[in-house]
Amino acid sequence: MSSQVGDRVGGLPTFAALDCYAVLEQERQGASIQIDESYFRGQLKAIDAIDSVDLRKRREIITQSYDLINNINVDIESFTEDNLQTASRRLRQILQQMPEVQYLKHNFPGTCFIVPEWLRTQGRIRYGARIYFFREDSSPDPEEIIQRNIETIMSDKQNGFEQYQGRLHGYPDCCIDYFSSYDRRQDVAPELDAIEPLTDAINDDAIRGDSNASTSIEEFFDGIFEYPDTYAFFAREFYPQPGCNQARQQGISIYDLLYDRYPETLVNDFFRINVSWSYRVAQNVSSPNESSSRPSPGSFGREHILFYLPLSSIFALPKYSDEDEH
Repeated sequence: MSSQVGDRVGGLPTFAALDCYAVLEQERQGASIQIDESYFRGQLKAIDAIDSVDLRKRREIITQSYDLINNINVDIESFTEDNLQTASRRLRQILQQMPEVQYLKHNFPGTCFIVPEWLRTQGRIRYGARIYFFREDSSPDPEEIIQRNIETIMSDKQNGFEQYQGRLHGYPDCCIDYFSSYDRRQDVAPELDAIEPLTDAINDDAIRGDSNASTSIEEFFDGIFEYPDTYAFFAREFYPQPGCNQARQQGISIYDLLYDRYPETLVNDFFRINVSWSYRVAQNVSSPNESSSRPSPGSFGREHILFYLPLSSIFALPKYSDEDEH
């Protein structure tokens, strides 16, 4: 096994680095990170958790970027396609100046770019940002992503953009069609269907606890890797079609790829976090009493927080040290 510290994606947050390594090794088409409050808060909590002098510069970059994105104001007179295109151009110019964007570009040996992302929730249009990672030979034009997003917002048919994004991320076509073809007003949410095969292996009481940040993620599961569908959760925010053999096989291939390079504990926790993320989102979707926001850092145990650390930093921790390599 080669040295992890010198890894090509070692500067990226661990959860993103493992996704991006699969992209570079042609196991996936692309990967992305939603740049939001949770992303910045997670990294700050992770840095606080280990109190490393080596991460002071990293903290500075995160703090500056967090301040910048919190102070962006988007003023649109009316929601027309032309106005959204104009706002997107202005917003992207600001986002490209973010220190975090420059940091991620510097630490990814492929094509990396940020685009604004328009979202329609509860009848309202709001903006966000997403940074994408592709191999240099397979990167789409950022303007195409922006245009597809705007067209979807204007037509109020989100499934078209969901299908497009699914293919950008290299998900199986059958799973993309499964997720985008349901009717939320009539059908069971696909998030619930996707996670259902694994519910017997999930400790529901533990994962819903109030002090998860001090608990190991291993306590949330019982024999999770004895369930073949676990391997279908090879990416965060991916909801495989239940029983999809193509998703399982792609996940097994990614698991083996990561296992050949990284400690087994790291690879196992990567899949556990992916399953946990999908499970928590599924619960939020199904219950009107649950928060509709994305899972907060630490929701799935202390490893969930630690995965916000740069990959090169996580190997200094006893659980993931080189001494535990297989």
